[in-house]
Amino acid sequence: MIQQKFIGGEMASRECPNCYSQRNWKDGLRETNFGSIQRFVCRDCGFRFSEKSYKDSLPSESSQLCAIVEEAKKLGTATEIKTVVGESNGVKTNSEAKIIEFLWWMKKQGYKETTIISRGTRLRRLVNLGADLNNPEGVKETIAMQEKWKESMKEVVVFAYDLFAKWMNLKWQRPRYKAIRQLPFIPQEREIDDVIAGCNKEIALFLQIGKDTGARAGEIYRLQWSEIDFEGRTISLIAEKGSNPRIFRLSNKLSDMLSSFPKQSEKIFNRYKNLNNLRRTFERQRNRTAYRLGNQRLRKITFHTLRHWKGSTEYHKTKDILHVMQVLGHKNIKNTLLYTQLLQVEKDDQFICKVAKEPKEIQDLIEQGFEFVCSSDDFKFFRKRK
Repeated sequence: MIQQKFIGGEMASRECPNCYSQRNWKDGLRETNFGSIQRFVCRDCGFRFSEKSYKDSLPSESSQLCAIVEEAKKLGTATEIKTVVGESNGVKTNSEAKIIEFLWWMKKQGYKETTIISRGTRLRRLVNLGADLNNPEGVKETIAMQEKWKESMKEVVVFAYDLFAKWMNLKWQRPRYKAIRQLPFIPQEREIDDVIAGCNKEIALFLQIGKDTGARAGEIYRLQWSEIDFEGRTISLIAEKGSNPRIFRLSNKLSDMLSSFPKQSEKIFNRYKNLNNLRRTFERQRNRTAYRLGNQRLRKITFHTLRHWKGSTEYHKTKDILHVMQVLGHKNIKNTLLYTQLLQVEKDDQFICKVAKEPKEIQDLIEQGFEFVCSSDDFKFFRKRK
């Protein structure tokens, strides 16, 4: 293998499976059940990947479950557990075995996969901090001693253990931690566009859908091509977290991005095994864009930021809270009322003004979000906030 030395890493001869660039660095070894696996990171798109032999050796495409249970047998402390790549087979510690058994119970109860993964992560974090999951008072002490944790972090860890304690039939009194509700970060539209421009094609499409619809990341990740109507120029969203399903008109930009995107399977976003992998790749590309543009505000943009931005801008344009509720799919208007506070409008509002005469010009301005103001002679005047 021919290798070249670069400052900050060692270049690899393999091409990136995401953007097909050959500007890749070796990114250390990963110790797995299949031996030492060489990891690579793409210098162009930030995508991390492994040797082909590693991917071919995986028992299945999905590595999202915390345990694979044969014939739906109930796991016990002495049960041999088949785990995902990266964890060792064989006898597990009592805490780990109980956590896996608990997560499998959550799976059977119909909890969402993202919820299962997050609960498992928080319980394992308690174990790593020395907590005995069979001792509720000890768990309380462990949480209370974490001075660097915010109230919101302590609250979600308590929620995770609370469900575990009920499953274990443990008696405990849940401690009182309450997250301090803060107004979320709302970026400028140009800042969102900067981040989109700095990402690879797939993540840029993901972000554009989030910007145009205000959908949750999970709703976008599960999108299928059958839910895109190119002829009718609509996109349908199957809701999650008990929200209402929605349908949106495709903007010209989003329609063009979807049309040029390769259709390799029923799902639109099929190159990432799960949403967390996609999110981590996005964060690397976002941070690189923030560094290149010298704007650290971009690092605060997340997938959910696009939902907050959509809700606040829709309320700013319409002053109709029921319209915002419908756009975001909320079932409880209390969740929507937050968006009445997010966007502070200055007294001296600034607008972009356009004049149109022909029907095609008028149609284009309306599709771009301009609102009609007045007419004079044969001219129509439109405006849009900067």
